[in-house]
Amino acid sequence: MKRLILLFLFICSTTMSVQAKKYQGAEIRTNESFLYGRFEVKMKSADASGMLISFFTFFDDPSFATNWNEIDIEILGRYQNEVQFNAIVGKHQMNEKRQILNFNPHKDFHTYAFDWTPEYISWSVDGQEVYKQTGEHIGKMNKKQKIMMNIWPSEFWEWTGPWDPTKVPLYAMYDYVKYYEYKPKATEKFELSWEDNFDKIDNNRWSFATHSFDGNACTFDPANAKVKDGYLILTLANSDYEVTEEKIADLKIEGNSVGKASVNAAFIASETIVKITFAAPVNRVNAKKENFKIDGVEIMKAKFAMDMTNVELITSSMDVGKEYVLQFTPPGQTGDVYIQNVKLVKQ
Repeated sequence: MKRLILLFLFICSTTMSVQAKKYQGAEIRTNESFLYGRFEVKMKSADASGMLISFFTFFDDPSFATNWNEIDIEILGRYQNEVQFNAIVGKHQMNEKRQILNFNPHKDFHTYAFDWTPEYISWSVDGQEVYKQTGEHIGKMNKKQKIMMNIWPSEFWEWTGPWDPTKVPLYAMYDYVKYYEYKPKATEKFELSWEDNFDKIDNNRWSFATHSFDGNACTFDPANAKVKDGYLILTLANSDYEVTEEKIADLKIEGNSVGKASVNAAFIASETIVKITFAAPVNRVNAKKENFKIDGVEIMKAKFAMDMTNVELITSSMDVGKEYVLQFTPPGQTGDVYIQNVKLVKQ
């Protein structure tokens, strides 16, 4: 019952007045609402009992209490191998699933998504479907919803675990958000509509919350939502903690491991292109041209493919058949982290 009350009060108008609370968190939501589609995020959570971070959609309307529509991806800091999914309809009918993971969601960035159609809702992790809902409640999930993300400490400890105030500041880190439009008559049912890589805050797309609700130990503050190196950072901290650009600049973003990679180079038309294929998806911050070096060769541009495993370097002239040394150094690291010989071939 407490969880029901907490969620019922959760998405009231952001203009509601609230008493000052001891902590401040952050919440961001789209200005536009969406009906059906694929909703995808790459994010990393915080390791602390008593709080959670989320990626979800919600029917942001005064009638939500009796026409509830919400689809959740929630990561609780108390668990080291779990994500929670939920579909809430009608008068707060919950359809919740605790999904065990084979990794710690607080240690690295992972991709989470859900596909929402008139017939089903399915959730995936790192591109693999792990859970699917069908049934009567899916037909009631028919209201346009906003995409939302937030970080906050809960006062309902039986759900999130006891709160540890020594852990703050805590950070929810989001690498990107993608929205795919639902195309029921197409061969590919979901078509990419837009992607936000958080190179900046797009105020035409996003708005920031300033409210709180019963059961939430914090007030949402727009100042606690900032971007750094292509990440959206939502901060949970004491109410007297000022989230400045300097503090965010000093924040170390971990979880950018790249694994082994293969490299080839080719002369195509008037350009020399060096193509790097990583063994696993990487963060696009690794794809900046300044992270790569080829002795005696100017790297003019780096292009990151949507599959997140391929990077193309557009370079100055290279001699066909000659071997070059490619050095790759991810951000925040020093030394020759990755070196490989590259031989140019003609295509």
